[in-house]
Amino acid sequence: MAEFTEIVKDYFTNAQVSKSALMDLLSEFLAVEEGGQRLYEKALELVFDSEVKTKFREFLKQTMTHQKVLTEIINKLGGNPRAQSHTAKIASQKAEALLRTMGDPRLSRDQNQLNAMENIVLVETKDHADWELLGKITRQTTDNRLREVLAPAAKTVEQEEDEHLNWTRKKLGELQMAALSQNRKPDASGNGHDSERQAARPATVVKRPKASTKPQMKRKSGTANGKARTGRGNRSSH
Repeated sequence: MAEFTEIVKDYFTNAQVSKSALMDLLSEFLAVEEGGQRLYEKALELVFDSEVKTKFREFLKQTMTHQKVLTEIINKLGGNPRAQSHTAKIASQKAEALLRTMGDPRLSRDQNQLNAMENIVLVETKDHADWELLGKITRQTTDNRLREVLAPAAKTVEQEEDEHLNWTRKKLGELQMAALSQNRKPDASGNGHDSERQAARPATVVKRPKASTKPQMKRKSGTANGKARTGRGNRSSH
């Protein structure tokens, strides 16, 4: 959601929104939501963290609801939701490009999970920006009809988009740190990455205890006594 000072400023700023430009944007925003749905569906095949799975199922349902909301907005404003603008087609191509990077057999199970989450962060960053813009339009527009159509949707959806982006970004950072930790459990895929990390650790140096000097002191003492006895023997012979 936009900063409080920015929101206040918007209410004191008037803007005449081009309807044709807005309809192109709404078409693009709908394509982003549709791409987000496909990315969530693919991500759910790859992620195995139970908390991530639960959240992604929730976010997927909300993403599908957001598509319906945008479809209703386009219809109310006299547009055709099935007609894609040029920017909407580009948004669809971007989603397809991200999908092609998911489930790569060269990556470990952990790496595929992290990559799936990174792609979700990318699409949610765009999605979040889209709904922030709709909120800004709602506050600045001089068109009462446009404000009436956009305001309820922008208020509800923008809050959900905040959670989608903030939660996924935070959880991604936590899992990335866990993957970097040398104390983590062996990778479930059995790809040997953990054994390689263990092999890379420096060998432990075992210090041997120093040899005791007491026996040497006894030998020295014995020699000295022997010399003393020899000396006494020589004196008695004389």
